[in-house]
Amino acid sequence: MLVRRFIVPFNLTTEHVALTDKLAHRILRVLRMKVGDQILLCDPRGVEWVAEIIGTEIDVVRVRLLEPFFSRPEPKTFVTLFQGIPKGEKMDFIVQKATELGVQRIVPMFTRRTIVQLSPDKAKSKRERWQRVAVSATEQSGGKIVPEITLPLPFRKALDEAAKSDLWLLFYEAAEEPLREVVTPYRDAGHVAIMIGPEGGFDPSEVAEAKRMGAQVVSLGKRILRTETAAIVAVALVLYELGQLER
Repeated sequence: MLVRRFIVPFNLTTEHVALTDKLAHRILRVLRMKVGDQILLCDPRGVEWVAEIIGTEIDVVRVRLLEPFFSRPEPKTFVTLFQGIPKGEKMDFIVQKATELGVQRIVPMFTRRTIVQLSPDKAKSKRERWQRVAVSATEQSGGKIVPEITLPLPFRKALDEAAKSDLWLLFYEAAEEPLREVVTPYRDAGHVAIMIGPEGGFDPSEVAEAKRMGAQVVSLGKRILRTETAAIVAVALVLYELGQLER
């Protein structure tokens, strides 16, 4: 029988745990679970437990931790995806799939060709939405750590953040450098930054500035990919070349 998995926002340190708010609502009202049902709980450290529901109230689910659960390890390389914000709900898709692959941080960016404009309040609302998508994707995919979704950054500040990584890859349709040749010497890198442009890609001046600051400008091949496709393909290929998708 499939055991439902939930991410909790606190460390699992005591035998008895009370689940409240939206999590309790999902368990009681959406999934209609009841006393005696077993669930999996995962805390912010990546610690997982099999738990049993032992009591319910109007907006509280009380569980008892039964035994630790050992699942697949997370990728050892910390990957940050810097994504030019696309139109519509494409960012939801990118966050979902990047989370499933094991990205630990996602930084939405405003670039020269970004069409989307967000007020501070709208940006905060979008970030909260994307964070919820990341939580759901982590639960669904069996991941242990929910990636942090930051508030959108201007491109220049994103460059400063990406420059802190051990390997910084900017994917650009006019690049000629093969990905494998660039990544191979960095198989033990602790932190990798992947940078993807919005619809229309990066402006050449942005690519030049990133390269000046240390970015490796690489290609995804001869085909022109949509931004949401490029993001997922890039993350998957980089993790594969780093040996992070091997069992």
